Amino acid sequence: MSDRVVVIGDALVDEVDGASIVGGAALNVAVGLARLGVPARLIAMVGDDAAGAVVREHCAAHGVELVATPAPHGTAVATAVRHGGTMRYEFNDAGLRRFVDLDGLHGELAAAPLVVVSCLALEHEAQIAPLLELRDARDRLLIDPNARPAYLRDPGATSRFAAGLDALAARALLVKLSDEDVELVYGTDAHEAAARLVAAGARAVAITRGADGATILSDDGRVDASVPHLDAAVVDTIGAGDSVLASLTASVLAGDHAGGWAVPLERAMAVGAATTRAAGGLLQLPA
Repeated sequence: MSDRVVVIGDALVDEVDGASIVGGAALNVAVGLARLGVPARLIAMVGDDAAGAVVREHCAAHGVELVATPAPHGTAVATAVRHGGTMRYEFNDAGLRRFVDLDGLHGELAAAPLVVVSCLALEHEAQIAPLLELRDARDRLLIDPNARPAYLRDPGATSRFAAGLDALAARALLVKLSDEDVELVYGTDAHEAAARLVAAGARAVAITRGADGATILSDDGRVDASVPHLDAAVVDTIGAGDSVLASLTASVLAGDHAGGWAVPLERAMAVGAATTRAAGGLLQLPA
């Protein structure tokens, strides 16, 4: 078995307030893992263009091994627009036509101690098919849908995305959902959705609620954690959820969840809070 956690999903360049920042939910998770001392391999669609070169440099600088899959439309670029304390994103053609080609990568998935999926095109059957075949998924698969409205504008896309998420979640060790994800994908109460996914087979479901903290539901019950108070002001929320997922993944790899989710969730909330005190999506360690 490999020592590298495999992260599958998006890698892109964010245009934020006139600045170009390397990001993407999956990339943020992979870099976050590396910053937590966990070797990571990122499988993402990255083109041979200027944006792709920046992504490659960023991964190399943080010790993340990048497996760049075919990118016929180039590298994704997202323009962030502020709406109060949150961000909304508009994507270029490469971002909208996202697809991570997993052909020929079965070995990497089979050998990984954990496989983390973040911001993948779950609305496409061909995208999720290799993950449905993942062995020991309930011991190795972690999912964050990172559902974004700009990706789900085509007729039927949201319902297909929900079906894809349901199929993977039923086989997962952990599903991380924001309350915004649940509203967009399911249109239901977040805790109702989490309980349904646990009943369908997910070993645990984490619901994040921004400044209101987070909850993990599992067959063993419910644990809650608040966001710790920090003296420094919030700079932005980019990457906060990704840092929470990276922290939870590191805790799972270390086996810390075996005694319950309370300690891993509290740690993840501290990491998420620290990340919001710096610009961009780079995971920050609590002081």
